[in-house]
Amino acid sequence: MNATQQREYWLKVERLRRQLDIKYSSLFNAAIRKDLKQFASDLKEFGARGALSKMGSYAWSEDMMKIMNKLYKEAAVIFGNSVYRAIAINNQKASASMFNNEWVQKAVEFLVQYGFLLVSEMTQTTKAKLQDILAKGLDEGLSVDEIVKLILDDRENGYSAMRARRIVRTEVMRASNYASMLAADQHDFVVDKIWISRVDARTRRIPKDQYDHVSMNGQKVGWDEDFTSTGKKGDLVLSGFPGDPTTPAGFSINCRCTVGFEGRRDSNGRLIRKNK
Repeated sequence: MNATQQREYWLKVERLRRQLDIKYSSLFNAAIRKDLKQFASDLKEFGARGALSKMGSYAWSEDMMKIMNKLYKEAAVIFGNSVYRAIAINNQKASASMFNNEWVQKAVEFLVQYGFLLVSEMTQTTKAKLQDILAKGLDEGLSVDEIVKLILDDRENGYSAMRARRIVRTEVMRASNYASMLAADQHDFVVDKIWISRVDARTRRIPKDQYDHVSMNGQKVGWDEDFTSTGKKGDLVLSGFPGDPTTPAGFSINCRCTVGFEGRRDSNGRLIRKNK
């Protein structure tokens, strides 16, 4: 892929992502609002100490996990078929789309491995926000009813909508790239992967950010190799794909990067088949 092809590929992926962004933002927003309402109800019924104690027992949101499961299954089909077809066309191979139950199953397995950690982190972030609102309200001498109003007044703090946008942006990106990796591996020939960044004023870069995705743009490695990057503090980051859950949160949250693929060719320009 040259630079122009990479930009065009990113735009095609982004159009598909936006469809899921729109669909799942409302679902994540509703789940977050439900958590806010539950805490507000506990606050009114049990007071500050009781509400905090009850909140401490919630490690992760079951509603969030259900939404994640649905999202990853759908992404496996949409992006799996899209990438499989794109690679086939680019390399003049059979290009029929296919619904692959194996991709869906692997997406579920991915969530079994990482989903609880990801949802737990989302839950902890919401809990920290609620604790901040409560602490600030108590410091200002607000009543329980006044604090409850602050928690539920999303027009004032916009918290649930903002959180939903960040979560869906990150998880759609992560799910789409993971599904793309699954599809690329289905072909009989060797495939290299390419890190494609959306390079603009918002793209992560040093010294403004902790990590740098500008310098990663266009980096090409084998399908089973890691992309590499170095953080502001000199820390090495290895990433199997954009959104890899083993990377630091600051490296992947709100990331817009995607992974592209290219068939590897021999010195005669022929596709290299995998050794089976």
